[in-house]
Amino acid sequence: MSVRDPSNDDIVPGAGRAGLVSPSKYDLLLAAVPTLLLAGAVGAARLALPASVGTGLGSLLAAVLVGYGLFVEPPGGDHDT
Repeated sequence: MSVRDPSNDDIVPGAGRAGLVSPSKYDLLLAAVPTLLLAGAVGAARLALPASVGTGLGSLLAAVLVGYGLFVEPPGGDHDT
């Protein structure tokens, strides 16, 4: 009979005690895109504005976040050069 030694388990970097990995800033940026679109649509409905105005403003803010994620802080690159 073998006994499991928890000190030898593979540990995922960034994993907490429960084994959950915290989201990166790029995960949060990707989650913010549909959230901003939905917030624009809901805000337009609540303020009695045309849906195109609300989704247009939401998509403008989402595009700014995508541009930031692609051009200001690109993923996977070292910023030491």
